[in-house]
Amino acid sequence: MAADVVFLNGRVVTMDPAQPRASGVAVLGNRILAVGDDETIRAAVGPNTRVIDLGGRTLLPGLNDNHCHPVYYGFNLAKIDASPSATPTLDSLLERFAEAAAKEPAGNWIQGRGYDDTRLDVKRHPTRWDLDRVTPNHPAILTRTCGHMSVVNSVALRMAGITAETPDPPGGRIVRDEHGEPTGLLQEHAQDLVRKLIAPPTVADIKEALVAAGERFLSMGITSVAEASLRTSDELAAYQELRREGRLPVRVYLMMIIDNTLDAMEQLGVRTGFGDEWLRIGPAKLLQDGSGGGRTALMSYPYPDEPDNYGIAVYTQEYLDEAFRRAAAAGFQGAAHAIGDRAIDMILTAFERALEAHPQPDPRWRIEHCGLLRPDLLERMRRLNVIAVPQPSFVYYLGDSYIRNFTKEALALSYPARTWFDMGITAVGSSDTPVVPADPWVNIRSAVTRLTQDGQEMGAGQAVTLDEALQMFTINGAYASFEENIKGSITPGKLADLIVVDRDPYEVEAVDLHTVQNDLTMVDGRIVYER
Repeated sequence: MAADVVFLNGRVVTMDPAQPRASGVAVLGNRILAVGDDETIRAAVGPNTRVIDLGGRTLLPGLNDNHCHPVYYGFNLAKIDASPSATPTLDSLLERFAEAAAKEPAGNWIQGRGYDDTRLDVKRHPTRWDLDRVTPNHPAILTRTCGHMSVVNSVALRMAGITAETPDPPGGRIVRDEHGEPTGLLQEHAQDLVRKLIAPPTVADIKEALVAAGERFLSMGITSVAEASLRTSDELAAYQELRREGRLPVRVYLMMIIDNTLDAMEQLGVRTGFGDEWLRIGPAKLLQDGSGGGRTALMSYPYPDEPDNYGIAVYTQEYLDEAFRRAAAAGFQGAAHAIGDRAIDMILTAFERALEAHPQPDPRWRIEHCGLLRPDLLERMRRLNVIAVPQPSFVYYLGDSYIRNFTKEALALSYPARTWFDMGITAVGSSDTPVVPADPWVNIRSAVTRLTQDGQEMGAGQAVTLDEALQMFTINGAYASFEENIKGSITPGKLADLIVVDRDPYEVEAVDLHTVQNDLTMVDGRIVYER
């Protein structure tokens, strides 16, 4: 049988233990036809076959970013880039806001994303008064890199009716100065007091953002993603319309936020797994705490120099128990954002109670991030077969702030990939972009080296091998969405989602893995990107 596309003369890393290495691959339609040596694969060449000589380059399965925010990522491409690399100083950040305000009519929103107070030259959060200097006639909002807090200016505070007398909302905090005045920093659900004032995007806007994000993913060799927070019918409509139009760039697994979607899904009988190989309903999810870098992750002990700060608990145990009981009863995989050890403890308790009330034969429930653990929590994860969905590149981009915020003892089990592998707990790779960049080779480097931007080692002893890091971003990602039988490895019969990189990562020094470049991306048997 003649193939449509044949790859020859390469180093094929299959991620399939039955045939770990090969030199060629044949593709027919949207499936992998054959894997083997060049002589075997040449037998599949016909008169209309496209033959690609890899010239010794490496062929891998398409990478899977199993926790990210494609909608937000796409929209953020059009916002002010306030990341440390773009605006390392407060003055440069404010200059970007001033430039944007000069182009916008008074009253229009000015939005930025990506600042990190720990890497700004002033080593603090910007304030409303900082933003007021450059946006006196516009409402302005600047979101921290973690997404769990934002700084707004005085115009935005007035529009939201936030004053010194405004109480903290449930699951949120209005940060105040020594006089009780709001500084403009809003944490967790307090952001909603302002965000609800910003006109929501249309379905057409969301589609445009998803295509823009998808093109970036494809250029990096990412062929599958998990959308970590689907909340609205418009977001779901945008995904569905792109799928119907054949314009969905990458395969998507949708995490449905319980507070926004579970009622409707229960009524309709929709559950995890509904959809196809391009777009599939995933877990029912809640967010239980904040971020480690922003000191809002929920801990069982206080943060250094802040004896009253244990982080933020978004929900009570009773609420979590009931929400996940309903999710289990409706046939959903469960998932929860939990970074601090106390948050993870509460989530595991809710998972245990939900699955005891409504057992599932193969639950694969997930803890997203799963940042700071204890031995007892790890044992509970193993017993429940809970999947860990960390972001190794947090170590690189955010690790220096973690080292300031947590003790060495706590960091010894921070995003503990080595321990997960040793205990048989499935660990899955992801980026959480736009929280940090989606570059998968920075992510893989972080998993293998555990080095921060400043060259410190975070969580000594928790590094994994390159094989294990690649598993996290391929076959383990497919397992987390119940799709290991159709993708995640280069195996005959599986979907033809393949990438070509410019060099063999196994011959690259670990500290240089971030220099690996993606040359070609194939999705569903079609080449969709070439460098």
